[in-house]
Amino acid sequence: MNCLEFRRRLLEDPYDTDIALAQHEDHCDQCAPYARQIRAQETQLRAMLNDISPPPELAENIRLEASFEQQGRSRRQVWYAAAASVLLIIGATTASLVTETWERGNMALAQSVLNHIDDEAHHLRSAGPTAPQRVANVFERFGATVTGNLGQVNFAAECLMRKSNGVHLVVPGKLGPVTVFYIPGEYSDTVININSSRFHGVITPTSWGSVAVVGEQGETLDAMARQMANAVQWATI
Repeated sequence: MNCLEFRRRLLEDPYDTDIALAQHEDHCDQCAPYARQIRAQETQLRAMLNDISPPPELAENIRLEASFEQQGRSRRQVWYAAAASVLLIIGATTASLVTETWERGNMALAQSVLNHIDDEAHHLRSAGPTAPQRVANVFERFGATVTGNLGQVNFAAECLMRKSNGVHLVVPGKLGPVTVFYIPGEYSDTVININSSRFHGVITPTSWGSVAVVGEQGETLDAMARQMANAVQWATI
């Protein structure tokens, strides 16, 4: 495959997993940074489309409006007491919202992992093994280094996660294939358990993001999750 064909295919689908594309990217110093740039632009575009965050000035406007209304109704002493109450309520509400946001974020992350596995279920049938250099090249795109034993890897590729690009591996388990996602920039405040009718797994928080390890129901994953997290040295974001 030449550079022109590679770039044409990349523009059609930045996340095409064709082995010929991956091989060209691994060996072409001109096309590799071009591919990363195209995928980064695609990630930013999808993030913009999914961003439903409220305007940053909304909370401040609400507090100002409450303050003006209270000042007009009450004397200064009463206003101070009311303002203290409002601040207390805001503090409690904020804490509740933060907790609720974390919980919803954890659930959304777990569901996005399951959705990703379902969307790319054909990778579970990859016979492998993938060459260790190929695996190392995928991590090197993120400035990460394989420093430990990942075991046999049947599939390895860069792919779009929920918010950013990450690394997608498939490794053999005792009951079937096990999916491993390295998700930079996707932080969690705690370990997240994953469960569905077919799969179960765990998402482990790290200093740079998260590592998700998911296998068939009944698969023992705790040791594998630690092994996969410790086997890669990732630059802290």
